[in-house]
Amino acid sequence: MSEALYSSWIEISRSAYRKNIEFFKGRLNAGTELAVVIKANAYGHGMVEIAHFADECGIRVFCVHSIDEALTLRKHGFTQRIVVVGPTIKRMAKAAVENDIEVLCCDPEYLHNYDNIAKSLGKTVNIHLKIETGTNRQGIAGQALIAFLEELKKCTNVRLRAVYSHFANIEDTTDHSYARFQIERFKREISYIREAGFSGFDMHFASSAAATIYNNTHFNMVRLGIAQYGLWPSKETYLSYIIEHGHGPEHILAPVLSWKTVIGQVKTIKAGDFVGYGCSHQMTRDSNIAIIPIGYSDGYDRKLSNQGYVLVHGKRAPVIGRIAMNLTTIDVTDIPDVKAEDEVVLIGEQGDQIIRAEQVAALAGTINYEVVARLSDRIPKVVVD
Repeated sequence: MSEALYSSWIEISRSAYRKNIEFFKGRLNAGTELAVVIKANAYGHGMVEIAHFADECGIRVFCVHSIDEALTLRKHGFTQRIVVVGPTIKRMAKAAVENDIEVLCCDPEYLHNYDNIAKSLGKTVNIHLKIETGTNRQGIAGQALIAFLEELKKCTNVRLRAVYSHFANIEDTTDHSYARFQIERFKREISYIREAGFSGFDMHFASSAAATIYNNTHFNMVRLGIAQYGLWPSKETYLSYIIEHGHGPEHILAPVLSWKTVIGQVKTIKAGDFVGYGCSHQMTRDSNIAIIPIGYSDGYDRKLSNQGYVLVHGKRAPVIGRIAMNLTTIDVTDIPDVKAEDEVVLIGEQGDQIIRAEQVAALAGTINYEVVARLSDRIPKVVVD
């Protein structure tokens, strides 16, 4: 148990993170830059802590969602290239330029706003132009792209630093025909950009799944997201990797995050007693139950009520009753000698048992991305080796 005064804490492993980064560095094509995506509080792992890990691994490009996240990194002294891949509203543009933050831009109005601000500050702003290839979120293509390029030619203080796109269907399938369609569309739009007279820009398309299974998506930069944290993007991605490489479990990525808490109270209740809101669980025998001080406000999904489990003394203890805002009840009847302040593992290892984020996700009817990204940033992060 941690000696710090935490009722719940997240441990993040420096060695596991380094292992994952080294794995992907070994898969990159020659001359390809590895950028790490640390948006959404580094998928719940702690953005500043993970940025330090990445810095130790020699990572030179961070991708975030917002200017707010980028400014947080700058305030903590990180000098890496920082790329904002989400929308940047106009009133944040000056902060982006002042702090040498690279921004998504694919709208002429915003383009000229950046140009004017950069000109007034005597600086150049680096933009990343997103190409729409089939996800139909951010980005432009076709005539809109051509019109944007014409406006870009008029800007004296804007540099086209990169052109990129994003896959719509590479994680959740072993059929990569749509991904190939998107790549071809991306290459076609790139040719229009070059014909318009632009050159020397980076190109990035590959997410974690693409970086793992599809080398011809690497171009000269890869955006590594969930896989840097030791989590597979999907079962299909893992299967595609196994099919291609024939490697077994020894090549599974190393999870970086463990989530732990302690038992707050142990009590005995009688057969027939109900547990929790809505009387959703009724005991069928005299039982020992334990209360743990975490709930859905911490990111422990309410859908785990009456079907999740945690680890106590290296054994599985089922969640019983409804998960509340700050409290969860577990059944420890079959685990001897449980007492207050014993360690509880919600995600991670204890003894020879392990609870993976993927298992929690399956029980809650969601994906591992959501399980970790929703962990409250109020939960303290403890760095372990």
